[in-house]
Amino acid sequence: MIILARPSVSPYLSKTLFELGEPAILAEDIKVPMKPALRLEPAQVIVDRPKQAYQSLILTSSENALAFLQEAIPHDDRVLKARLFKDKVAFRRSLAKIYPEFYFKETTVAELPRLDPASLRFPLVIKPAAGISSIGVRRVERAAEWQDAIEFLTRDLATYAQNYAGVVVDGHKVILEEWIPGIELAVDCYFDAAAEPVILNVMEHMFKDAADTSDLVYYTRRSLVRRHYKAIHDFLVRLGDLFDLKRFPMHLELRLTPHGQLLPIEVNPLRFAGLGTTEIAEYAYAINVYKHFFRETRPDWDAILAEPDDSVYTFLCTDVPTERYHAAGLRIDDRALWKSFGEVLEYRMLDESETSTFAVIFLRSDDLEENRRLLDTDLTRFMQ
Repeated sequence: MIILARPSVSPYLSKTLFELGEPAILAEDIKVPMKPALRLEPAQVIVDRPKQAYQSLILTSSENALAFLQEAIPHDDRVLKARLFKDKVAFRRSLAKIYPEFYFKETTVAELPRLDPASLRFPLVIKPAAGISSIGVRRVERAAEWQDAIEFLTRDLATYAQNYAGVVVDGHKVILEEWIPGIELAVDCYFDAAAEPVILNVMEHMFKDAADTSDLVYYTRRSLVRRHYKAIHDFLVRLGDLFDLKRFPMHLELRLTPHGQLLPIEVNPLRFAGLGTTEIAEYAYAINVYKHFFRETRPDWDAILAEPDDSVYTFLCTDVPTERYHAAGLRIDDRALWKSFGEVLEYRMLDESETSTFAVIFLRSDDLEENRRLLDTDLTRFMQ
């Protein structure tokens, strides 16, 4: 079964659920494409029939569904592990068994101004102990930037956290952790009933510079997957052994250091990459990640990676503080934005009342030049 929750459900996901006949539960009142054609069940079903839930595969469309699951089936092993993964402090403590030298510190929003920056190890990252979409995340290079980082986190939480449940974005507890240099990889995967990891998607999260923490550009291509597949698989085996993971989907963020070590940034449990990001796998490799999970199958990566095509498939997340521009009577010029790209595979508009992301855009290109240009694009110039 899948639990549907804010901020959005993609048309692609709805179509897949229709084709599979997979039951869906609405954790809250949201807009769902193809709603009359889907096998929707009332939320009370999972409460009244917990045994059915325990025996079912469980996926969510958004981490907002985690609050519902923690209320409905709090003792399900997957829900208990999801709670641990969402608590970045608890997650880091657990990882200390395999990464004993990794520096992190737990604190609170209220305590931040009282911390002596001279006692901290820079560069570091400051972020909510539970979070999503880079809300409140800031890289702090040196002690002189500490006060600005505190103000940014406080302001960002106030601006964006209202769109997410407390279990998804923690407005109280904060974690400080060492900055991990290197490229960031985003992986959608699941652990099957035999505790074997199944990789469904591998993307690189591109940044403008070392200070950038935005979720603007993700891409995948065959050479990227070929280069990192084995290391990611080996890491997942270790992660699965450490946490005893079975029948467990996740979106994983990793950093590959200049020394070739893969270090986990966070595990986003019981979901794949948000706002439809994961669906780039369909365009790039004809992989439907939802179907593979619910049918308990795995992509034929040997055949996929043997193909000569090395096109770049990109997911662009157009995130701007839309409420500020709406207050000024401004709206996004979607036509002008569309025309600014090369090959558009899909331009998917979102409900701006639910998220600050006004559209997600899938692109194809021959190389990474357009992606580098996109990292320097000021999206606010398309407001009119």
